[in-house]
Amino acid sequence: MLYHLLTTKAALLIISATRVPYAMCLNNETRSPEFALQEELFKTYNRHIKPVKDYSKIIPLGIKLYILSLQELDMKSQTLHTATWLEVFWKDEYLAWNSSEFSDIQYLRLPADKVWVPSICNIREISGKRCVTYGSVADTSSEVSVDSSGQVVLGEGIQSIIMCAFNTQKFPFDTQTCEFEFFPTNYFIHGIHIIYNQSKLITEYFAENGEWNLVSSNMKMDVKNIIKMCVVLRRRPLFLTLSLVFPIVALSIMNAFCFLLPIESGEKMGLSVALFLTFAVFGSILSDSMPQNSENISLFVVYVTIQIFLSGVSVVMETVVLRVYYTEVCSSLPKPACVRGKSIASLSDDPFDKSLQKMKDLDRSNSMLHGTRMNHGEKWKTRARRLDKILLLLNVLTNIVTICIFASFLA
Repeated sequence: MLYHLLTTKAALLIISATRVPYAMCLNNETRSPEFALQEELFKTYNRHIKPVKDYSKIIPLGIKLYILSLQELDMKSQTLHTATWLEVFWKDEYLAWNSSEFSDIQYLRLPADKVWVPSICNIREISGKRCVTYGSVADTSSEVSVDSSGQVVLGEGIQSIIMCAFNTQKFPFDTQTCEFEFFPTNYFIHGIHIIYNQSKLITEYFAENGEWNLVSSNMKMDVKNIIKMCVVLRRRPLFLTLSLVFPIVALSIMNAFCFLLPIESGEKMGLSVALFLTFAVFGSILSDSMPQNSENISLFVVYVTIQIFLSGVSVVMETVVLRVYYTEVCSSLPKPACVRGKSIASLSDDPFDKSLQKMKDLDRSNSMLHGTRMNHGEKWKTRARRLDKILLLLNVLTNIVTICIFASFLA
């Protein structure tokens, strides 16, 4: 019994002696320098406290905006849809360390919801991702990188939709300027100031768009601590020129040929109405794609509206021309000639002579009536043709003037 008791105690001593070094080795493995650094930094860290040791100090803030791609530029709703990458960086004095004490660790990668983050908002943003706040970084599982000096960089990928006041006056050869306006909402509380020299708008990673060219970008600072980052976009007009401008100009030229078409063909009215309806369809397409405001009316829309008006006038004038062309005037004949087909002249009392004279009078009156109608009909036809030529000249002059005005404004 005593022997078994001694052997059991000896075994326990051996096991405990072997476990202590193993536990120490295991503890050394888990407590890596990075683990020890994070444990040291966040021992007393509070993310809801201003990240400076002197509360009166100003927190300088920098912003970098990367424009990655242009998804859509909606003319009707006046919105710009882009894919962007936003970087906000500041200095957190509570997250600084001496790298020589922690195996020369220079950077840490941390969840954004563990550190203090500024509240930065884009004024023109209308999508759900308008501001960077405590709640937004928690919802998106954002990350920050921290260096040994306490410099914190927060990166956010954003599908941005911003309001942009478009100037469609030179559509479809227009250039649009859109702005991203960032400001810190809590700069009154925490003394946050955006530093212009530390902020950038970067477009070198921009993916080319088939409809728009990114011409240039610039940045300016507002006195209200608002930084404005502007992008200048120019439309590629080839597609709209081939599918919209050329057909409408061709239709306006065809409108003049309505007055060249011979009246006897009977196709003048049909061609005029067809052109009017075609112009109306193009006008409806343009009005559906243009913004519904009266500040910057597109000159091309004005041109199409003028052509619709001219086409409507052409339909009315063609009606007048046809009415004039087919007008016949029956002038009243001399009383001795014909009064409802009965002769009032008499050369003798013989009934046969009277009948013969009556037939002669009828033939004479009919020939006179036919001749008079022919003369008056030719006069009205000549007038109709002259009116057609005058209307043709007016239509050609109006088209030339409108095209020249439109081209001069686009230049």
